[in-house]
Amino acid sequence: MKIKFLSLNIIFLILIFTQSIYALQLHQNRNQHRLGQNRLLTIKGNIEDWEHNPVIKALVLIPEISKSTETDGSGNFEITQIPSGKYHIEVFAEGYIDYSSGPFVLKQNKLNYKVILIKKITKEIVVTATRTPKLFDETPVKTEVITATEIEKKGATNLAETLSQTTGVRVENNCQNCNFTQVRINGMEGKYTQILIDSSPVISAMTGVYGLEQIPTEMLDSIEIVKGGGSSLYGSNAVAGVINVLTKEPQENKTTFKLHQESSSGKPFTNLGFHSSLVSKDLYTKAFLFATYQKREPVDLNEDSFSELGTISNTSFGLNFYNYFSRIKGHLKLGFFRIFEERRGGDLFNKPPHEANTAEWIKTDQIGVSSEWNQFISDKIYCNLSFSLIDAKRNTYYGSHKDINAYGNTKNPLLFLNYQFNYKLGNHFFSLGAQYKKDKIKDEATGYNRIIEDVYHESGFFIQDDFNLGSAFSLLTGLRLNKHSALDKIIVTPRLSFLLKIIKDLSFRASFSTGFRAPQVFDEDLHITQVGGEGMMITNSPNLKEEKSYSISSGLDYGKQIKRSLIQFSIEAFYTKLNDTFVLHEVSRIENARILERINGAGSRVYGFSFEFGLVLGPRFNLTSGWTIQRSNLDEPEPDFNSKEFFRTPNYYGYANISYENNKLVNANLSIEYTGEMKVPHYAGYIKNDKLETTDAFWVMNTKLRKPVNFTEDLRISVFFGVHNILNSYQKDLDKSVDRDSGYVYGPAKPRSFYAGFKFSF
Repeated sequence: MKIKFLSLNIIFLILIFTQSIYALQLHQNRNQHRLGQNRLLTIKGNIEDWEHNPVIKALVLIPEISKSTETDGSGNFEITQIPSGKYHIEVFAEGYIDYSSGPFVLKQNKLNYKVILIKKITKEIVVTATRTPKLFDETPVKTEVITATEIEKKGATNLAETLSQTTGVRVENNCQNCNFTQVRINGMEGKYTQILIDSSPVISAMTGVYGLEQIPTEMLDSIEIVKGGGSSLYGSNAVAGVINVLTKEPQENKTTFKLHQESSSGKPFTNLGFHSSLVSKDLYTKAFLFATYQKREPVDLNEDSFSELGTISNTSFGLNFYNYFSRIKGHLKLGFFRIFEERRGGDLFNKPPHEANTAEWIKTDQIGVSSEWNQFISDKIYCNLSFSLIDAKRNTYYGSHKDINAYGNTKNPLLFLNYQFNYKLGNHFFSLGAQYKKDKIKDEATGYNRIIEDVYHESGFFIQDDFNLGSAFSLLTGLRLNKHSALDKIIVTPRLSFLLKIIKDLSFRASFSTGFRAPQVFDEDLHITQVGGEGMMITNSPNLKEEKSYSISSGLDYGKQIKRSLIQFSIEAFYTKLNDTFVLHEVSRIENARILERINGAGSRVYGFSFEFGLVLGPRFNLTSGWTIQRSNLDEPEPDFNSKEFFRTPNYYGYANISYENNKLVNANLSIEYTGEMKVPHYAGYIKNDKLETTDAFWVMNTKLRKPVNFTEDLRISVFFGVHNILNSYQKDLDKSVDRDSGYVYGPAKPRSFYAGFKFSF
């Protein structure tokens, strides 16, 4: 009995002890859980778009606990007081595809959470087509856009290199001595394209020759290209199209240094770049400063002691200042830049130009100032007033056989004034504008007894109606009256475009536009070219009339977003008729120079098709491709070779570009450019007789690898390496020695070139 009682007591004590242990453990677990709940965590991160620009005022949300915040001016966000647990993050921003992360367990602070948002294809803003900010998806006039990210992928250092890999656009080298470049839109020469900076035509006949290479990428934010006649908005020379260079307006405090070191055939090319952005806390006041330095040594590719790539020494800098006046709803922009460049091609670079066998030496100094005021009177009314002045000077030597008379100098100030009034009335958006341009040329070559001194005045008044019927139909009509001092009559340039959304993802665009080009004596791209040791000089026929163009284009654009992927396809047909085409024919010769006269020819036609395709798979993979099939013919054969075909214009050309982005591994870009056969004139000198050559087709392949490293949230470095023209598809039949035809150049602007460098941002 006692044993049973003792056993029961032992069992009872064991049960009590076990229960006490269990209760103690439960209490400890509850305390630990309470402590875990009391340990509140933080998530910090950054939201940026595909082009690595910060996304401002994006909504960042943790739905499980209903906590949210907005990103600041640098795209940064912070959410605090978060208990440990299982969550996911959602991000919403206007114009971007919504982002939702996968679930994750939060046990400790996340201090470097990064999100890349993808822009909706319907939300890109363009300004060139209508001179007003407008959604790309709602613009009746198709606009090609080259973004800052695309510029970086190309490894470009100047404007000329950024324009490659654009459908219907070709950049070519036109001189074996000085290497000046021109851009062709749908096969038409560069002089038929109006180049703008922030919508102002500040590129003149003189500065347009080397200007494509003189404008550094540090100055650029994006580029917009509109094909076809654009004189209804931008005046003369907008025949083939308009290229609008848009400069950077900063969105964050950031400073960047860049080193780009390149080697072509063992000769160095150095590019140093710097830009810095300052933004006030309220985002009302901003400043952007840039500076660049470029240095290139001469490159001789065929071992004849004469350069194929000349020397370049270029220094440029500039400043943009922005301020928004909230009380009066006004926006002010002030701009300044200076570009100084010295380049030389030929031989004997250690001697003065006139002691060389052949030399083209150009020393350019450009100073530009500009201002722009946007006044928002109400939600329906705003106006724009802008001013720009470029003071360009140049000293030159274009000569051979040690000709002491081949020195010259040119002065070319260019003034532009613009006023535009915009008013929204119902479904109509009216724009009325007045513009004035003064282009003064003084070109002297006293050794040849050549003095050109002209002042051209051009004024215009335009009116435009942008009518939208819901989101399905848009009609754009415009008319401009132009008065040019070189012409007796007023030129009328109308325009009509419309956009029809057939279904949600498929749009049809059609456009009729006009353009004109006024005569002028100064034609820089010809009088610089040495042909058989001789220069060229130009005069105008007394009865010379303006060239006029009529352009028609139409096409389909398809764009579909499937979650975080995009597919885009477009096809466009185009036709341009040019009347009274300017034609040059030789009238006489003087010592070391040929005298040419500009007359009106019968006309010409350019027509064809363009195809574009784009595929984006998430934030990693991107494929773009564009191809053009065209014909470019004169109505009557030109006098030198009895040819109806445009020179230097292939019937087939295009590109394809593939990129892969993975910041943890590497960002890679591979591009291929194709140029078909074309007719190129080859003048006597090195060869015995003038000859019209048919060139071989050629492929150009480029690649670039880039590895970004983020040391901290604000301190970033990007190291890159690339190769231009991997296949070395450079012209094989270059002329040699002093009597070469330096204009007989086609194909890529440079041979196989290796480059490497880094960008350092903080």
